[in-house]
Amino acid sequence: MRAAGSRANDPIELSVVIVNYNGGELVKACVGSVYDNAPRRPFEVIVVDNGSTDGSAAAIETAYPNVQLIRRKRNDGLAKAFNDGVAVMRGRHLLSLDDGTRVLPGAIDALLDFLQAHPSAGAAGARLYDPDMTVQPVARRFPNPLNAIFGRRSLLTKLFPNSPIVKRYLMSEFTDSIEPFEVDWNSSAAMAIRRAAIDQVGAMDPRYFVYWADADWCCRLRKAKWDIYCVPRSKVVHLENLRAGYRPRPKSRMIVDFHVGAYRFYRNNYLRAWWTPLGLISAAGLIVRAVPLLVTNEIGRLFSQAGAGRYKPAGSGPK
Repeated sequence: MRAAGSRANDPIELSVVIVNYNGGELVKACVGSVYDNAPRRPFEVIVVDNGSTDGSAAAIETAYPNVQLIRRKRNDGLAKAFNDGVAVMRGRHLLSLDDGTRVLPGAIDALLDFLQAHPSAGAAGARLYDPDMTVQPVARRFPNPLNAIFGRRSLLTKLFPNSPIVKRYLMSEFTDSIEPFEVDWNSSAAMAIRRAAIDQVGAMDPRYFVYWADADWCCRLRKAKWDIYCVPRSKVVHLENLRAGYRPRPKSRMIVDFHVGAYRFYRNNYLRAWWTPLGLISAAGLIVRAVPLLVTNEIGRLFSQAGAGRYKPAGSGPK
């Protein structure tokens, strides 16, 4: 959809690309927030539906008929779907938005203004917040092997949040910054990328399903000598892990995808061969981290199923 008052042949400054997978009301709110807090420049919105089964694609089509809706038959992951949106974008800049985000006033213009003022910047990410406006530490340095066990959400990070390893990775010194600061990578949940940078390095690596695709993308941008920043004036609420059908425990597939993606990132960007000491340390750390999560998740799933079977409503048994 174009900005109000623009004509079909007007140049598009910004293409907003949103990948939706069973986003329910959240994705409608996301799209609505873009129009409620629209940038000053002409823009379009592209929603790539990744084989949703909850009716959210039809709901977007009805509520926002001028959105360019791309329907995929199945969920092949974020990266492949996102690249479908990149392939049809017309803007000089791209804004990647997660389907569970809400853009706050001035957020989009803050990113575009920054990129316009800093031609060496290939990408600029928004400051992401929980619904209670707690900052999410998603503007980060690239991880080192120890971050396999001292990751953003790992148990050791929760036990030792002030560890130098954790603070360095999560760039804790910039938590309260109101000025833009340079980062190694931003979350693609809300990140603006210059079209010229995309033309140079390509879009997301489709071999990633979801996790670490943005880290890999930013790594390629930095290798191509583009700077990457976080712009705190750009504020976006990120309803992380809150989706239609959300379960308190992550699915085992999500756990596997996260750790496989992490290893792929290491292998693609740091390793010459998987059997190098660094590769073995990274793989071992990720396995040590993943196995307890998988076991805990499966035990919890089995207990939930047993509890659901034990407390069936009267009359709900076989007939």
